[in-house]
Order: sequence, then C-alpha cells, then structure tokens
Amino acid sequence: MGSKAVFLIFFSIFLGLILGKLKIGKLRIGVSGTLFSGLFVGWIANNYFDIETIAFNYYFQFSLILFVSAVGLIASKDIKSILKKYGSKFIVLGFLITFSGFSATLILSLLSDINKNYLIGIFSGALTSSPGLASAIENTLHDSEIIFGYSIGYIPGVLAVILSIYSISAFSRSKLSHKPKETKIIPLKDTFDSSKSTKPIDYFSYSFIIIIGILIGNININLKIFTLSLGNTGGILISSLFFGSMKKLWKFNFEFDRKILHAIQNLGLHLFLSSIGLKSGYSVISTLNLNTLYIMAFSLVIALFSILIGLTFGYKILKIEPVILLGAITGGMTSTPGLAAAIDSTNNEIVIAGYGATYPFALIGMILFNKILGLIF
Repeated sequence: MGSKAVFLIFFSIFLGLILGKLKIGKLRIGVSGTLFSGLFVGWIANNYFDIETIAFNYYFQFSLILFVSAVGLIASKDIKSILKKYGSKFIVLGFLITFSGFSATLILSLLSDINKNYLIGIFSGALTSSPGLASAIENTLHDSEIIFGYSIGYIPGVLAVILSIYSISAFSRSKLSHKPKETKIIPLKDTFDSSKSTKPIDYFSYSFIIIIGILIGNININLKIFTLSLGNTGGILISSLFFGSMKKLWKFNFEFDRKILHAIQNLGLHLFLSSIGLKSGYSVISTLNLNTLYIMAFSLVIALFSILIGLTFGYKILKIEPVILLGAITGGMTSTPGLAAAIDSTNNEIVIAGYGATYPFALIGMILFNKILGLIF
C-alpha cells in the first residue's frame, strides 16, 4: 500500500495545482484545488485499489508537522509585536468564534430533529477541530455517531473557511494590502526573489523543536469539567513560536532561512490537503444522500456563521487590521487549510501571526463547548 499511497498523494497534488490556477471571475480556489482533487482521486481509486485510510493518516500527521512547524517559525519573527499590540483581542476573538459555532449548533438542534450526537460531531467538523472531536468522544457511548457527524461535516467546514478567505481577499484588496503599524511585513514573493544565498537548514535544532512540540502536545491537563490537550498541532505551534522568537539557546540555533521554511510549509500543505481528500473522498462521495447532504448543510451554516461573527466583531469592534484579522479568523476556526488560503490569497505572511495568536484560545474554546454540548444533549 505504501507505493500506491505515495503515487495517489502526488497525483492528486499534481491535479490540484492545475485546478488551483483556474479562475471564475475574481475568484480562484488556489491551494484548495489539492483538496478537491484528493477527494475525487480518493473516490475513484477506492474502486480499483484496496485503500487503507490508515496509510493516509500517517502522511496526514507527518504533513501537519511539516506545515505547522514552518508557519510557527515564520510567525515567530512578528508574534511579539502582534501580541503586544492586540494581546487580549485574540483571546476574545478565539472564544467568540468557537462560541458562535456552539450557539449556531444549539439553534439548529432546536429547529430540526437531527440526531444530537451527529450535531456534536458536526460542530467539531464545521470548525475543523480534531482536538474538539477527541474531547467530544471522551467518556461517551455514542462515539461512532459523533465521528460520523464530524467526518461528513469536516469537508464543508474546510471549504467554508477556504472559500470565505479567498472571497474576502478578492473583494478587499485595498484594505488587505495595508501594512499594520509597528510590524515588519515580508511578502512571500520577496523571500523567493531574494538574491541572498540560502543557508542550509539546521536539522539538529529543527528536530529539537518538533520533539518538544510533540511532548507539549501530549500533555493532558486534567481540569474539573474537561481534560485539555493541545495535540501535535497545538504543541508544535507553541514550540515553534517560542523557540523561533528566542533565536538561539545553548547549542541550538533557531534562525532558519525563510526560503527553506516556505519550501517546507508548501510541501507540508500540499501533502496535508491531499491526504485529507484521499482518506475522506470515498466515504464523503459514496455516502452522498439526502441525509448526508442535510448534515453538510448544517456544517456549512455553522462554519459561515462563525466566520461572519468573527469577521464583523474583529473588524468593527476590536479594530484588528484586516490582513491580521484574516489569519486570526482561520486560527479561531482552528483551520490549517484556511491559514494556507489566507497566506496564498494575501501574499502576506503576517497572517500567520494572527493565526498563531488566536489558535490556542480557540482550541480551549472548542474543548470546553464540546463538553457543554455533551451535557446538554
């Protein structure tokens, strides 16, 4: 299965890159083309190969490590100034976005007769939160129903945030091109056009960041009403932001060449999106019926409502600069694909700092509100 999985992953990446360049008016799907191609290839390939999704799960985890570590190290250069300027606003936004999704889920439960366990899963799927799912299925006898709701609701959640980010970027070019005060902005294209030589990556220090991140992510903090765990994504993000901002520590050098980090980021991203599509394509497409379309519609509503509330409150009330706000929205949605769309659509890596600052608080919100949903339902 190993060689088949690798072939399918890179074949879907190849098709996705072609698909991502297509435009409809001002809009294009960009990096999410790999997700779409992965879904289609996964559905087709399952009819010819004995595909084991566990193989794609390994690539999924590995790709997340590559992507999140790279974006964390890139964001670490600006995270201090961003936190100093916006600080508590990211805390508010992280909890507000997850609370909005929680509220929308409750409202939909009152307006429909859908299985309540499906709804719990849909909530985590709509906000693309695997730690939220882990919290939801902890100590429950209905884990299969919750997982089903998450699996069906995840793709609409991903698509909602990706397409929202591209749409906002396409119709707000003048505001998004504004550079936040007191923050050094380095557009992605400038990092690749630089004539400076590229320094070789320090694998010793890079491995140290990954190891510490995984250890942090696997720490379980037992609180009275729930158990908090950052998971690999959260742990590696925290580790990358922390050590990247330090630059040096003892024998470790955390100053990495940005061009190399962008290369790692892009590779991890495409592997990530491809593996999501391949492992979900068959189950999502082959189970399409009125019931699953109903679930997908619920997920889409929850995701769009959360994005709309976060965007409106963040811009109108919290006065967060638009380019940073886009990153913060994807952090509030705990959406790695959304972050990739924000980077791609704005051509401005400062969005990563907004994502990194908001993500931890959104993660706590997801775990907390999942526990509350379990008590209510």
